[in-house]
Amino acid sequence: MRSATSSSERIRRFYPALWKKNMARFWPIWVVYGLGWMVGMPMNLLLNAQSSGTISGLSFAQYFAQSTVRELAASSTMMTTLCFALLAAMAVFSYLYNSRSVAFFHALPLRREDLFLTNYLSGLSFLVLPAAAVFLVTLLSELGLGALDLRGLLVWLLAQVLLSFFFFSFAAFLAMFTGHILALPAFYGILNGLAVGLLYLVNQVLSSFVYGYVNVGRLNELCLWLSPPFRLGDALALEYEWQEVTAQGDRLTQVQFHGMGTIFIYALVGLVLTAAALYIYRRRHLEGAGDVVTVAWTKPIFRYGVGVCAALSVGQFLYQFFRYSLPKGGWPLLGFLVVWGAAGYFVAEMLIQKKFWVFRGSWKGCVALCLAFTALIAVMELDLTGFERRVPEADRVVSVSLYPGSNAPYDSGDNTIASTDPQMIEAVIALHQAMIDEQSIHESDELGSNYETRYLAGAQRIDVQTAGSSRVELTYTLIGGDVMQRSYDIHYDTESLADPASAAGRLDAILNRPEVILKQYFPTEREELLAEGTLRLTGISLDVYNTEQNQYETYPIPVGWREELIQAIKDDIGRGDLGRRYLLEDMERLENCYYTDLQITYEWSDPEKGSYMVRITLQTTASETLDTLREAGILDDTHILKTQFMQNVIDTASYG
Repeated sequence: MRSATSSSERIRRFYPALWKKNMARFWPIWVVYGLGWMVGMPMNLLLNAQSSGTISGLSFAQYFAQSTVRELAASSTMMTTLCFALLAAMAVFSYLYNSRSVAFFHALPLRREDLFLTNYLSGLSFLVLPAAAVFLVTLLSELGLGALDLRGLLVWLLAQVLLSFFFFSFAAFLAMFTGHILALPAFYGILNGLAVGLLYLVNQVLSSFVYGYVNVGRLNELCLWLSPPFRLGDALALEYEWQEVTAQGDRLTQVQFHGMGTIFIYALVGLVLTAAALYIYRRRHLEGAGDVVTVAWTKPIFRYGVGVCAALSVGQFLYQFFRYSLPKGGWPLLGFLVVWGAAGYFVAEMLIQKKFWVFRGSWKGCVALCLAFTALIAVMELDLTGFERRVPEADRVVSVSLYPGSNAPYDSGDNTIASTDPQMIEAVIALHQAMIDEQSIHESDELGSNYETRYLAGAQRIDVQTAGSSRVELTYTLIGGDVMQRSYDIHYDTESLADPASAAGRLDAILNRPEVILKQYFPTEREELLAEGTLRLTGISLDVYNTEQNQYETYPIPVGWREELIQAIKDDIGRGDLGRRYLLEDMERLENCYYTDLQITYEWSDPEKGSYMVRITLQTTASETLDTLREAGILDDTHILKTQFMQNVIDTASYG
């Protein structure tokens, strides 16, 4: 059958009879959609409005009007419109997927533009009209209960209409590219998350063999925008404002809806998609009904897209499954990518041609795809881009963030280090360069995580670590706002830690800078909040071993000694006598660190925020802090502290 474009002498854009037929034929879609929101909005309000209790100082009706309606606009609206927009598009454009129906409709004296517009408005009506009805019923319900919040209802309705418009336009746009009704939901579901999914898979592939690779920061935001559900999930949020009242609690005064700007942007994209869908529909080949892909220029995109997705997902999964029995590097991975990329390419070709024997005419495209994978792996494995060797210049770095991996003692000082200090930036860059220079050592993992067993007097034994590794993550913020990220597995032993020029020695030196340790335990932001009165110190306690009772007991530090103890801690840190960090569980660590921690409790002035605790592991070298604890009566001859070494010996003896 030859493709034709129907026309009519009458200039008419919209046909009410066809619209009514669509509404009557596909009534389950808009009825279920409307009933679902009727239950979630007005019925929910009316059934629970008689409750005598309060929520955040408001009656149920008031809380529903001010908060719940906006919560539904921020969460449920996106999910429902995402799903029902697809069902509506599948319904109103279903005639395109059957040869008899497509021939019938396009034999009528209707222009394609008019047919498209009528069906498009029909599908959009499935979503918008029920939303309008729910809006009116909810408005009357709130008005009758004396809890009307028109702004909240308008926010919900606007979100409903705009998101319905975008997702339905997106579904209608995709409907023009396929002639198979089951292909539409597949395309719709995949393309709504394809960008984020591909970015994740590419990051996984490259991080498996490219030294230091984390991600390409600039692509993250772009891929979020190209994956609407993910971007909307991040953007749509609520902000609550409270008024402090009586002992009964705070009262909710206002709820702000955030993300409407993002919704408007997607609505504008929906306009473009609608125009593009109409353009493609006017040139659509009607004989393509039943084909997975009907637009000729998209068939290569489909072939290569399926091939790439199959390679990155299935190929990478199998590589990760067998990676520990394979040589390291990108070349073993290439084999999996090529095999599964070719498999995906030929499967796509089979779907397009609707037959199994497609190899003779399509092998050239498959070879091109395999060559592209080979080129990608070769470029990254041979570091032709210089990515693995790249280190930023110090004068271009605005700030640096270093996550050193887990290190002892395991208290509140084990955190990410962030700094804008030029000296710290230079130290981190030097560490970065050292890790690159030692790439072969850290990639080989020859050191592993080794322990040696030492036997003490009395046939006691204790395990002492002699080698280990950490996951070091670096983030540079550069001039102009660019971000550079790297992540390395760094391996070390006692010998490399003793070398100040090695990566391990440089990492150890950074961790043990007094100014770094002080900020870990007493960050500037917290000190400012304490000075303002927003935060207050409410308690310090310490677990002490009672030799008479032969057990640990918790002792609070007297109120009058709290400030003096805090100052003693800071002085010891400044001298390098407290807060020493260790990358290995060696004898120095076990003999210097005590088994118990000081526990410092802070409370917010706002009761809703509660409190939190900071733990500081005491060390034998912290003379001023220990003297203060003795003067405060916490430590004496019968109330002592045991080192980690002593405790390990006791535990070994107890458990054999």
